[in-house]
Amino acid sequence: MEAVLWIALALALVALGGSVTWLIGTRVPEPVFERAQLHGRFAGLEPRPPRGGGRGRRVRRVRQWRLVAVPGPMGQLVPVRI
Repeated sequence: MEAVLWIALALALVALGGSVTWLIGTRVPEPVFERAQLHGRFAGLEPRPPRGGGRGRRVRRVRQWRLVAVPGPMGQLVPVRI
């Protein structure tokens, strides 16, 4: 019985969250959303032109090191550039 109560409580909480989200989307005026977009948490996240003059230069890959096992009596690990 207790598990059914927890499941019902969880479903009610999800339904409450969905209905509040719907109310915010339908009742808040559009200028409020536009102002929040300009000054809010996600301000300035619109796509930007590529850096470097927009000529489409490729970014050089940084070389990495990898440890490779060398056969031998001691079985050493030797750093090798990729």
